[in-house]
Amino acid sequence: MKNKLKELLKKNKKLFFIVKASRFLYTSSLTKIDGSKKKYPKVIQLPITYNCNARCVMCNIWQMDHSGEATVEEFAEFMKDDVFKEVESVGINGGEPSLVANLPEYAKEILSLPKIKSLNIISHGFSQKPLLKSLAVIYKMCCEKGVFFHVSISLDGVGEIHNVVRGKPNVFEKTISTIDEIIANQSKYCDSYDIGCTIVNQNIDYLIELDTYAKNKNYNIKYRLGIDNKRIESDKLRDQYSVIYSPLRQSAKEFFHYKISQTKVLEDRFKYYSIFSWLNSKNPKRILGCIWKDEGITLDSRGEIYYCAVASDSLGSLRKEKGKKIFFDDKNIEYRKSIIKNSCDGCIHDYSGQPEFKHAWKFLSNTFKDRYAMKLYQWKLRFM
Repeated sequence: MKNKLKELLKKNKKLFFIVKASRFLYTSSLTKIDGSKKKYPKVIQLPITYNCNARCVMCNIWQMDHSGEATVEEFAEFMKDDVFKEVESVGINGGEPSLVANLPEYAKEILSLPKIKSLNIISHGFSQKPLLKSLAVIYKMCCEKGVFFHVSISLDGVGEIHNVVRGKPNVFEKTISTIDEIIANQSKYCDSYDIGCTIVNQNIDYLIELDTYAKNKNYNIKYRLGIDNKRIESDKLRDQYSVIYSPLRQSAKEFFHYKISQTKVLEDRFKYYSIFSWLNSKNPKRILGCIWKDEGITLDSRGEIYYCAVASDSLGSLRKEKGKKIFFDDKNIEYRKSIIKNSCDGCIHDYSGQPEFKHAWKFLSNTFKDRYAMKLYQWKLRFM
């Protein structure tokens, strides 16, 4: 019945838009989140390893130490911590997750969380054999548990452009081979997938080529800006990759304006609208919501806890004390409030969460005007 109703709504485009817009407004927040509420996290960002075999221009993680990372047994103890009892979604990243030889064993412990509903993995995709082997095993476990499994593969350009961004020769072909295999046999690997492109100096002039390539290949591709990120030390590489602080910012604005007009999925359109608005402002304010303001936690491969990965320092370690004590410590809550007050508006990471109602309303108003501009003009002419 539910699926039939969805199909009926999709056939009536106007009604479908109204329903989607209403739902979008309903899930927005009437008040600005300040990080003061002590709520158990619902989402974990999980850098499963600091080990990486890429040399990405926007990331320094490949030069960071990856010794002393948690064994499966220790990780299992981490997952039993009371701070994770309300977690519904976990995102595995790195480093490069496919370099963890027993990755499915870690995933098994994640799936033991009492309220887990979804799991996703981000990979560069060019370590194909170990990645696909792990995905197949993990997906089978997710299906048995009734947990939704999503896979995201990074693709930053066509041919040599991708190789340059990833800092390795001949990885474009390997990445495409991985993507094509996942698409061809999706029922073996995941419930859903997408392709993620990080926009940097090295690929900004070639994004239309990539977007056209993705359309021709029927790839579900999404775009984000390369930004300062403490965890992966990209804040130390700003001059090397960032379009935000260079004349190429204009090119980024133009591309996101183009994506607003091309994107049909309302949530993705809002993301591109938010990024464009941020880039287009002399005093940018974050419009995108962010669950890490009050319901997200970052847990790294050594048991260190952070609020968000972009701006947060380590709050403490599960190797030394309980997560609940660390996460809800009054000093740490004050620290989270200071991050939100001083850093969040300057952040354009594509984290998602509840947007403020006023921003959601303005976006929908602009979307409606763009969509029905000609009809509104014709209607206006009748009364002139």
